[in-house]
Amino acid sequence: MRAVTSESGSGNEYTDEFENPEARDDSEFWRKEPSVRRIVAAPSVGRWQWQVFIAISVTALILLLLIITVSVSHVKFDRKFSTAEMNVQNLTQTLVSVITRTRDLEEHGHKLLLEISNLELNQETMQSMVNDMSDSAQVLRDKVSNLKCQINKIRNNNTEELCCPDGWLLFSSHCYFFSDDGMPWDAARDECKKKRSELLVLKSKQEKSFVASKTRPLFYWLGLTDAHTGEWEWLDGTPYTIIRSEWMPGQPDDWTAHGLGGGEDCAHFHHDGRYNDDHCSRRYRYVCKAHASSI
Repeated sequence: MRAVTSESGSGNEYTDEFENPEARDDSEFWRKEPSVRRIVAAPSVGRWQWQVFIAISVTALILLLLIITVSVSHVKFDRKFSTAEMNVQNLTQTLVSVITRTRDLEEHGHKLLLEISNLELNQETMQSMVNDMSDSAQVLRDKVSNLKCQINKIRNNNTEELCCPDGWLLFSSHCYFFSDDGMPWDAARDECKKKRSELLVLKSKQEKSFVASKTRPLFYWLGLTDAHTGEWEWLDGTPYTIIRSEWMPGQPDDWTAHGLGGGEDCAHFHHDGRYNDDHCSRRYRYVCKAHASSI
């Protein structure tokens, strides 16, 4: 409502005019609305900026924490890496020392092997010299024995008298050597050959009794074997017929459970003078036999 003044004549006239709100121009109403919207929209823009600020701040804080964490981890890693590097250097130095020591030991071992080889060569040379000297000594002993025998013949005025070398026993025109050391059957056979004799071949009961009286109660090889033909025979090829009374009970049995390989192909005197078959690799004493006129 608004008041309107009009002048007519001498006086003023007041007239009240009422304005219909509904009659207002809608355009005026809508013209004022944008300002209201701007006033209302202002708070929304402030909240959005605040949220962005918070988000940026949180992100920055997280990045800062990550940077700090990475920095701390990097420092720890550097320390661990430095420690590991030092350990590697120490291990490398130790390895180098071990390699150097190993090379020194290898060189020392090589020198020792050379020295051992030289010693073995010297030993073989010395052993060969000893064998030669032993053979020479045996020849000298045989010569001395022959000289003694000849002297005895001259003294007794009996040129037909038989005699044996020192260490041999005479029986019925044959000389017998009873060894003090043991060796396999083959080695005993070869040793008798060196003495210009043969491993014992018996020809009579009297001879067997004589030899057995010297061998008891020890074991001695004799020249009886079945290794070549599967049948027992003497070394000179004379066939042998088994007489059970000459053998130990149940012998010969060609026993194979001794673990030495094969059976028992060589004969020896047992403790009571009877025969027994055994593995030829056993180290027993032996008896050599030769005619008195041949040695």
